[in-house]
Order: sequence, then structure tokens, then C-alpha cells
Amino acid sequence: MSKESILFLTGAYPDFDSSYRGIFIKKLAALLREEGYQISIVTPKIYKRSPSYEEKNGIRVYRFPFFSENKSLIQYRKIPYFRMILYYMTGFLVTLYVTLKNKCDLIHVHWAIPIGLIGALTGLLVQRPLIVTIHGSDHRMAAERSGFFKRIFLFVCTRAEHVHCVSNSMKKEIEIWGIEEGKISAFPMAVDGSFLQVGKNRKFKGKDEPLTVLSNRNLHSLYNVSLLVRAIPHVIKKNSEWRFVIAGEGPERPDLENQAKNLNINRYITFLGNVPHEEMSCLLGSADIYVSTSNSDGTSVSLLEAMASGAFPIVTSISSNQKWVSDGENGFLVPLENEVFLAEKIMEARQNIALRKKASQKNIEIIEDRAEEKKNTSKMIGIYEMAFH
Repeated sequence: MSKESILFLTGAYPDFDSSYRGIFIKKLAALLREEGYQISIVTPKIYKRSPSYEEKNGIRVYRFPFFSENKSLIQYRKIPYFRMILYYMTGFLVTLYVTLKNKCDLIHVHWAIPIGLIGALTGLLVQRPLIVTIHGSDHRMAAERSGFFKRIFLFVCTRAEHVHCVSNSMKKEIEIWGIEEGKISAFPMAVDGSFLQVGKNRKFKGKDEPLTVLSNRNLHSLYNVSLLVRAIPHVIKKNSEWRFVIAGEGPERPDLENQAKNLNINRYITFLGNVPHEEMSCLLGSADIYVSTSNSDGTSVSLLEAMASGAFPIVTSISSNQKWVSDGENGFLVPLENEVFLAEKIMEARQNIALRKKASQKNIEIIEDRAEEKKNTSKMIGIYEMAFH
């Protein structure tokens, strides 16, 4: 029996088959579709080659144009006012059209800024309940940029029937900003079971075997992959039996490749570009150590997938990572912009096989308890049911 129709209004969604930008939104949509919900997606059209409309596995995807120049709105350093106006105009019209055409009973916005405003206004106009998921970049924009963005953020959250945060730290922050505590929940996006399967079957290499270090964050300045590249010469100076893999794409790639060339570490490092998400569990399964050098994050799905797969996590000591990694117990936390310290922790992980094994077991338990896909999808369905009634 068909259940209610839900509109996902999201700032990120895979742009084509090999894209994993917002892949966790696609996964959630698929899980809800399996539960019988009708799912429509409205998202910005970032790349020219992305289809304006597609339907796969019963999920309809609509992409609205705004002359993006291959960049999402939040990637511009200065506010692109003309593009932002187009973004809101075309986004609103497409959202209104899809909501009415597909008889959507509820609007679920992913990211309160910038796309959340479209959802809030559409919901007001056609009287649909609104759910908002705060992922991190939207919260950061509200906290760090002009009061204009914070006002949009608070308007969207106030208008919402329910606000879902992907971390407790964000939940506490928006409570301080005056959002009613009773309508806020905090739990991460779910991790695909294939990663847990990889973790449970993991084989551990000894300290004298070649080890693989993987970074799979996008190559944008926020993720600071340059820090890992700068750490590599310090690592191989002590032991040359290493392989470093950087899986991701973005504007920083040419600079990172030049940096590797200048540091004379080309033979130790491989730039894979985008890796389809269905291949990511296999890639993480082949990695011994996972590194994330991000300057800021919500709850990183990439980190959770690495933990589930049993790769040893070495991540920056930002508040969102501290909720998942306890230094020296199930991974290492490293300071921002200290490549020598990062190199030392990579080498320490190599030497301490017992810690890597212990961390793998602990991390699988953490993911099964806090981020298993069936549990967290059930939590989201519970939020929907409360909004419907």
C-alpha cells in the first residue's frame, strides 16, 4: 500500500552516476521508497551535463537552473547576488510545481541555508508541514557570516514542524538561539550496511607490510587535503613502505598535484578523482588508515563510513569529530595545520597493530549503535508520522 508523498528539497544530490555529492540524501530517499513512501527530489542544477529531470527506481529528480558555473551557491567567496536571485526564483517555481503535481504531503529540506528558505515559503503558501535537517555548512554560515544568513536560518527553523540536527553540538547551539527544544532531534545520517560488512571481514596488515592511507574528502579548501600532502614527506622519511590514496574531486586538485610534484612524492600518492559511492566500501576496505583534515564539519558521513569499514581514523580535532573519535582509543585526533604531528600519528598507527584492531572493533560497535541505517531511517519515519498527524 502506498504511503504519503514526500518532497526532498536538498542543496546537494548526486549530479550524475559517478557523483557522490549528497549521496546520503539519495540513500535515505531509496530506503524510504522501499518503505512505500512516494519520493520526489528538487535540487539545484550545478553541472550542464546533469539532467534537468530523471526518474530512477521510482524516485523523481528535478533540477532547477541558476547559471551555477559548476559551483554550488555556498562555494562562492562573495555573495553572487544575481545568481542567488535566480536560484530562489527558479527554485521556488520548480518546488511549487513539483509539490502540486506530485501531491506532496510534506516537505523535507536538507540544509536550512540557502535552500531552506524556498521550502519554508512553499510550505507556507500551500500549507504543507516542513521538516528541516541541519547538516553543518548551513549552521556554520548562520554562525559565522552576516546576520542576514542567521535570520534566514532562524526563520526556516522556526517555521519547521521539526528540526533534525546531525550532531548534538548543533542541537545545543540552535537551542541557545531560541529554537524550541521539544521540536529538535539529533542523530547522524545512516551508514550503508555494506561498510559494516567490510569492517567485520577486515584483515590487518603488520607493521612491516606496505600500508595504505586514504583521504576521500572533496578537494575544496574547507577539507584542507593539502595538510595530508605536506605530511607525506615526513612519513616516508622514516619508512617508504606506504601508499597514499586521495579519492575526491574539486578546484584544489591542480594545486595538490603540483604540491605533490614539488615535494617529490608522486610515486607514493595516487589521485583517483571521483569514486562512485557503490565502490567506496571496497576502497575503504583496502585502506588501513583513514585521514580527514577538514577545518570544519557536521557529522561527517565519510568518517562514519570509514569507522564502519574498520579503517583506523586519524582526523582533525574539531568538535564534530570529537563526538565520534576518542584520541588514542578508537583513532587519533590531530590539530589543524600541523603536518609533522599528523605524520607522527600516521606512523604511530602503523606500529600499533593492537590499537588498530581494538579501534576497528570499537568503531563497528559505535556505528551499529548510533548510525545503523535501519535504526536511523526508523527515527526519520517517526518524525514524518508526527508531522502528518
